[in-house]
Amino acid sequence: MARVPHYSTVPSQESAGTDSVPHTVSDLSKPIHVKLPKRNPFMKSMFLGNVDTDLLSFPESLNREEQSRLEKHKEQVEMELKKDDSLSSARMGLFGLQGPLEHAGKQFTETEFAYVNELVSENHAQAMVMLEHNAIVKLISQHASDEAKECYLSRLCAGDIVSATALYEIQSPKHTMFSTVADLDVTTGKWTLNGSKVLIRNDESNPGLLLVVASTKTIDKLNKQEPTMAAFLVDANAPGVKITQSELGSNGLARVTVSFNQVEVSEANVVGTEHDGGVVLSKFLTASRIQSSVVRVCLLKKILNSLIEFSIHTKTSTGEVMDIEIVRDQLARMASLIYAAESLIYMTSSLVDDFEDQDVELEAAITKVFSTGNLLSLAALPLQLLGPQALSEKSNFEALYNDALKLFIGDESVDSVNFFIALTGLQYAGMHSYEMIKKDRNPAMNPSHVLSKLFEKTSIANPKKFVNLQQYFHPSLEPAAHWIEQSIVRLKLAAECVLSRHSAQVVERHVELARLANIATMIYAMTAGASRASRSYCIGLRHAAHEVHLANMYCREASEKVRLLAIELEQGPYITNDDDYNAIARSLFREKRYFFEHPITRNF
Repeated sequence: MARVPHYSTVPSQESAGTDSVPHTVSDLSKPIHVKLPKRNPFMKSMFLGNVDTDLLSFPESLNREEQSRLEKHKEQVEMELKKDDSLSSARMGLFGLQGPLEHAGKQFTETEFAYVNELVSENHAQAMVMLEHNAIVKLISQHASDEAKECYLSRLCAGDIVSATALYEIQSPKHTMFSTVADLDVTTGKWTLNGSKVLIRNDESNPGLLLVVASTKTIDKLNKQEPTMAAFLVDANAPGVKITQSELGSNGLARVTVSFNQVEVSEANVVGTEHDGGVVLSKFLTASRIQSSVVRVCLLKKILNSLIEFSIHTKTSTGEVMDIEIVRDQLARMASLIYAAESLIYMTSSLVDDFEDQDVELEAAITKVFSTGNLLSLAALPLQLLGPQALSEKSNFEALYNDALKLFIGDESVDSVNFFIALTGLQYAGMHSYEMIKKDRNPAMNPSHVLSKLFEKTSIANPKKFVNLQQYFHPSLEPAAHWIEQSIVRLKLAAECVLSRHSAQVVERHVELARLANIATMIYAMTAGASRASRSYCIGLRHAAHEVHLANMYCREASEKVRLLAIELEQGPYITNDDDYNAIARSLFREKRYFFEHPITRNF
């Protein structure tokens, strides 16, 4: 049997024989989590058909001392919740989990924060506010000026101020990246903000501090090597700031509009420098996408557990619900999706924690898309299986579906994040395979290249192995490794096909971008799930054999979906239905309605 290599992302920093945290150890003595050197991007590299095999072993981000310290903190939070489950995040000390130690924070890594986040996710609104707040605290501690740190960090960690982000806008401007614009007065060194932002919240309290991303340059300067946006810390009670709430739908959501009218912001309140707006935005989105996925997965677990309990204790005329084959089939599928989503969260958070300045924006986006994309369909599963019985007073499925709807809406649409996934991967692939794409697009001038492509031994329909991934997983996961490797080859070939066909105009091919994003998302989920199952089996965790079944099951079904999507990408819009759908949609817009004749209409 081939030896499965075990790769730990944790440098050796454990005290000999340390299995628990001594009572004399305080938070201030907590050692810094040591990071390893930066590696090449994991998922971006897969668009080129490259796999960092060192990362195929599921990461063990925390050493024993860190694990013990985290378990101790978890017990404290659980005790507080048992005493009073209505306690605020501030009273439980949750607003300072990622704050620096010197400001009474806990300095949690993303892995530690995700673990504690699971405990408070029962209250979804509270959890979402808490994770957004902690992401801002972490950004301030890493990028803000010393003056801003002294002014805000202690109060933020204590929960005296609640922070929120002001990123999104209703209308897209023509001349700037954002309609909110910041102008610098070089004489006073102060910035002036004008514009408006929109926040979606299901928490009644208004934030006291806003992280605002605003444009600093017009569109005509986008091609120059100059900053076009910056991030600012803005007091919500400052002159010129106006916050208004309007109810959104019927599920307790509120759309909060924040208007800025000649709001003055000092240079000290710029997060990083005026050149760092893009970096700050990327880091915030990465952290919030990972942690919000924790809340969604916890809700999915609750739905699954409720459905299992209902099926066990409910009988039909032909027997118990749990004996119905379709119920068992759907519950198993749901479990495999939750397992994959949970694996994505902790694999991505470990990449953030364990490598210095690692590029994980693509992995974080995939994690959010996977957890969000399955949310409504899985929340509707009880309605699908049980019908009106799922809406009875004794069951809580309707309330769970409403919770899922709130978490599905969020601040970003799933489609926009999908486009980001596809375009980010294509941009990386294009930079590294520019010469080959150029030859593909000009076959008349490159006949030898065309001939070499004709005689290639691999294709989307019949991909060939290139690295034998089964040697990096436990032998029981050989089927999963086979399907993952085939899917990676198909991703590479599909990316080349799309770039060769459309080049820079690929940004307008939204349907093909969505297919490519779905392929990348499923490959990362397959990899994370198989990696986790392999680790569980190798170290002898309980139910590891079932984890292997879950991973193999998901990989088989996902690989078939990848195959079909890649074939559609290869065929193009005229062989598939893409062009027909486009023509029908244009007709609907032209007629401004569903205009087709009634089925019983006669013309004679």
